[in-house]
Amino acid sequence: MSSKHKNLSSQRIILKVKCYTPISKPLNGSLPRSNNSHMLRLYPIKYQYGTGKEKKEAETQIYLIKGLRGAVRHAVMWVCKTYGMEVCHTTDKQEDKSGNKLLPAGFHLLAACAKEQSCIVHEIFGSKGKESLIAVFADPITSVNHKTAQFDQQIQNVHIATENRVNKTYDGKTVQDFGERYFSGHFSFEINVTRCSSTQIGLLIEAIMNIEKMGRGYNSGYGHVLVEAFQLLNRTIERKPIFETDSGEFKIQQIIDNQPLKQEVKDAMKGWEKYRELVA
Repeated sequence: MSSKHKNLSSQRIILKVKCYTPISKPLNGSLPRSNNSHMLRLYPIKYQYGTGKEKKEAETQIYLIKGLRGAVRHAVMWVCKTYGMEVCHTTDKQEDKSGNKLLPAGFHLLAACAKEQSCIVHEIFGSKGKESLIAVFADPITSVNHKTAQFDQQIQNVHIATENRVNKTYDGKTVQDFGERYFSGHFSFEINVTRCSSTQIGLLIEAIMNIEKMGRGYNSGYGHVLVEAFQLLNRTIERKPIFETDSGEFKIQQIIDNQPLKQEVKDAMKGWEKYRELVA
């Protein structure tokens, strides 16, 4: 074994997407015996604010943005259908218990193509028994008013509040009401496309440019999403131990290097264009 060796590092290809939403409700549904719907609540974290010796510590609640993978998938399905491709839908059932048809025109049942040649949606998103090629994730969100807030981990600061609504009235009186959590502001999410082909990345790029909705209530004015920018990144992650003399612990330092892949974006979009000309 050579005395010279490199530190272990991992490489990933990441599609980073920057968005804005005026109001989105990526909710978890109502709790038992409650009319309130909540976002996925995570463990609260502490943060510091202020400057110099006047720094103070506070605590804030953080949440997970739900519905991102679904928004990406539905955008991919819409793009494929627009180009005349028949691809997997999200359902594997023809109809519900009442006999209502669940499968829209232009789609086949989820994984119905698996025994032959999988469609490009099934290749990317998989199904039961077939692992997805991608992972969709975002840093947690919180709502902090301190402009000097400093966090020890990656957090997205947005506006989070509860909307209390009257759902039903009778003779001028409230019969049913409910509350729903929502958030508003700029946020970003990432898609790990390391295992995807250039053509599949090209499809995902066109799809994210056409994402318009996420969460509930789109027809009532909620859940509108505006995609502002994206990057394709070659991300290298290196981890190494740093000795802390006071505690005797070894802290793990993570070094992340992101290199933009400009030509690869152009190649991916050209590859996707050639693919759809052959398949559609």
